[in-house]
Amino acid sequence: MENRKSFDIIVIGGGSAGCVVASRLSEDPNRHVLLLEAGPDPQPLPKVIADGNGGNSAILESDYVIMYPTKRKVDSSIYYPLAGRIMGGGSSVNMMGFVHPTQHDLDTWESLGNPGWSYEGCLPYLKGIESDQDFGAEAHHGTDGPTYVKRKFSFDDPQPGMIAAVIERAVNLGFPLSPDGNVPNPEGVTPGVSNVKDGLRQSSSVAYLDQARPRENLTIIANALVHSLKIIGKRVEEVTYEVDGQLFSASTDHVVLTAGVYHSPQILQLSGFGPANELERLGIKPLIDAPGVGANYQDHANISMTFEGSKDFNPDWVVAGFRLNYKSPLASSNSDFHIFMRAPMVIEGLAPMMPIVANLIENRGRGRVGLASLNPRELPIIEDALLTDPDDLAAMVSAMEFIYEFVNDSTLKEFYGPLITPTRTEDWAEFARSSYDTYHHGVGTCMMGPASNSMAVVDSRLRAYGLDNLSIADASIMPTVTHANTNVTVMMIAERLAEFLT
Repeated sequence: MENRKSFDIIVIGGGSAGCVVASRLSEDPNRHVLLLEAGPDPQPLPKVIADGNGGNSAILESDYVIMYPTKRKVDSSIYYPLAGRIMGGGSSVNMMGFVHPTQHDLDTWESLGNPGWSYEGCLPYLKGIESDQDFGAEAHHGTDGPTYVKRKFSFDDPQPGMIAAVIERAVNLGFPLSPDGNVPNPEGVTPGVSNVKDGLRQSSSVAYLDQARPRENLTIIANALVHSLKIIGKRVEEVTYEVDGQLFSASTDHVVLTAGVYHSPQILQLSGFGPANELERLGIKPLIDAPGVGANYQDHANISMTFEGSKDFNPDWVVAGFRLNYKSPLASSNSDFHIFMRAPMVIEGLAPMMPIVANLIENRGRGRVGLASLNPRELPIIEDALLTDPDDLAAMVSAMEFIYEFVNDSTLKEFYGPLITPTRTEDWAEFARSSYDTYHHGVGTCMMGPASNSMAVVDSRLRAYGLDNLSIADASIMPTVTHANTNVTVMMIAERLAEFLT
């Protein structure tokens, strides 16, 4: 353990954002930075994390994921949003999709009272993250960033029969083939984009933090669970954290909270920064009444439709090397769905079961994340509000109908058989509300917005309202969930915060 007790900056959370912030801020050798991560920091990385070709094995086969039991409102059934608990956070356990936010997303943020957050304002930071191997010369891509980016295939290459048939069906329906899905407003069929280099995952820990580890002015403490912030007046004076059952505290000039959509609001609330009525109910003295802390929670709901396979399949054919961007009649602007084929589920004696997943990448409903108790080890409670908005539900049913019609065509009869679930006689809206999972892209619980918005927690420079030395820079600050996987946007937010503080 580092003997130093005082730091210029303490970064709380070593996830996708925290690794970027700690790396960037420690570039100044005169600034002493402490990075606290609640999970482990294994060196060297175990194969299940390092392997860039492992698909979802890091989620399914490792101990580096937290599962948050969450009730669906319609019937109180349980599903599990996920988060990574390891250095690099979600970027160390996700499926390595490297997807830009859309122009509509970022322009919407600026229109909500956040100057400088338009697509044009954020584009230099998006470009600065990546080294795009395919389209780096394009105006909306970068070639010199720390994260290696490569598409999984090209439409110019021959594809196996099933993939070729699905693409043919999409083209016959009028969907364009878009070689680059990381354009300002993607549409049609787009190849998957991933941050894998020479078979190795390029998480924010690998791409950013590893280059900073040798710096003497950067202290990294793993397995450090933050209990609370000591707030005096309008400043955070100390951070209290636990390592191996022992409590420590460190003082600081500035705190950067990057603990993620679930734990950033938890830490704030445990520190007396949050909705006063909720804090008082739990016996916490409200120091700063901030009703937006924990509110505005959004995610991407998804539904799986399962078809019978008409013969044995090679799983490599249907693991999503591409996505279909579908626009429902309820879409606000861009395509509002990512649709993927998934690998077959095989049970001896039965035909393969072929799932197709519809991910709703808009979210009109707003949930919240709150404290379960005063124990920082107890996971926060998620009230998701997914598919409770009538338009969200109608959009999902529209996507399900589209998938059914998409599959029931001569182009795909060789590969897909009858629909298994849901059946045609079921109420598809009820099926969706009682069986949805998520794309695991939770955002919004410490929303960025103008001071005139009582639910805003940080301003457009990511400074927390009510405190002079606290910034928040993770998925929790997003006013609206992006029409995209959120990891790239989180890294962009972190890059911007690092610049704000330099």
